[in-house]
This record gives sequence, structure tokens and C-alpha cells, in this order.
Amino acid sequence: MKTLLLISLSFVGISLQAQEAYEIASAMPRELPVKHTHFTLSYNEGNELPSWAAYALTPEMARASGTIKEKYAEDPLVSTGSSSVKDYRDAGFVMGQLVPTEDMLLDLKTAPETYLMSNIVPHKVGFNKYLWTGLANLAREWAKEGNTLYIAAGPVLADGPFGSFGENKVAIPLRYYKVIMDLNGERAIGFIFRVNTSSGTLTSYAVPVDEVEKATGIDFFINVQDDMEQRLESTLDLKQWNFEALKQ
Repeated sequence: MKTLLLISLSFVGISLQAQEAYEIASAMPRELPVKHTHFTLSYNEGNELPSWAAYALTPEMARASGTIKEKYAEDPLVSTGSSSVKDYRDAGFVMGQLVPTEDMLLDLKTAPETYLMSNIVPHKVGFNKYLWTGLANLAREWAKEGNTLYIAAGPVLADGPFGSFGENKVAIPLRYYKVIMDLNGERAIGFIFRVNTSSGTLTSYAVPVDEVEKATGIDFFINVQDDMEQRLESTLDLKQWNFEALKQ
């Protein structure tokens, strides 16, 4: 059993207190951990994509509103160099965000970090517009219900090798995932989507977090106590999640 108040996560110069970083996933081999103000990611240089990006979504963050200028830029914290906006020109993909700008509007000074290319992945238009954005909107509604949600998302890089595009050879993943844990509510849920999908109810893509871990090779929520992590990740009860929240 982990003693959360004493454990810290340290890799490549990054140190986070465990009790403040329940969202953190495992460090991946040959990947660069990058810590931004309100989210952390693990950057895979070979694919020019993050394998995961993770953050805590509080009720206050979910309720925040505001406007910032959409300005995509290369991430200066990725020492090997991130993908660029130029890569996506005429590539046939939209630039999808793993950490949505709308989840970061409580802090308008750092919300622009969500437009850094380390947080960007290639999406088909329909998938991004309906399923990916729909799930992000739903997660905000769940957070508004009162509990902090710990969220990680990314492409399933274990499916590779992939085709690529752009000067930096950005990989074209086949599947994407999102995992969400609510410690106070003692519930967790995962989702796996194929990127060429744009229809269907979100419940039809829901899986236990354990299933996402098997698909990706990533250990999620590593700072949660072992017994609780195993219990929440191995089960899925759709009745614990209000999938009608956006209709209310």
C-alpha cells in the first residue's frame, strides 16, 4: 500500500507531490515527460505525439468560462522538438486537443498552453466534432456535479507502426482513449474510440480502465492507493455516470 503523503513522482527533473497528482500515468520508455501549469504529458518523439496527457478537473475549473485567442505553437519544453502547425496543413486532419482549452479557462494566463503542439493529435473531423468533443463536454458536466475528476487521454500508440504526415512525420493513430477517475465518488470509467468513427452513443465506447491499460500498455493513476486503484479500474458501472447530463 502506498503512503500518499510521502511519495513523490520524480522523472527527468519533474517532481510532483503524489497527493496532488492522482491523474499521473506511468513514465513510458524513451519518452519525455513535460509538465505544464495545469497538465502533464508524456511525449513520444518517434511518433511526434504524446502517449498521454493528464490533469485534474475540479468543479471550479469545469464551471469557468472565458475567451482566449486560438494560437497553436510548438512546445518549447519538448527538447527534441514537437510537431508543428505546418505539419497539419493539407494533411486531411484537424488538430485535436487531449486537454481541452475549455477545461483550463479558470486560469486564462495558462490556458493557452492547451494550444501547444505537444497537446495536439490528428483527428478526423467527424470523430473530433461528435465523439471526442462530446465526451469532453460530458466530463465537464460530471465535474460540475461536485467531485474532482482525474483524467488522462491519448492515442493508442501500441497499435503502431503507423502511417505519417508532415515534415516531422506525425503518426496517424487508429484509436484514441480517455480514462476518468473520481476518487470521492469511488468510480472510474474508460473509453476507446476508433478515429474513423463519428456516430454511436458514448456508452457504447465505455470500458473498464483496465481494458484501456491492456490496449495501451500504460498504467494509469499510479499515485492512487493500490487497493482502490485495482478495485476502481477493474469494474465499470455505467449507472454511476450521468450520461444524460448534457440533455438536462
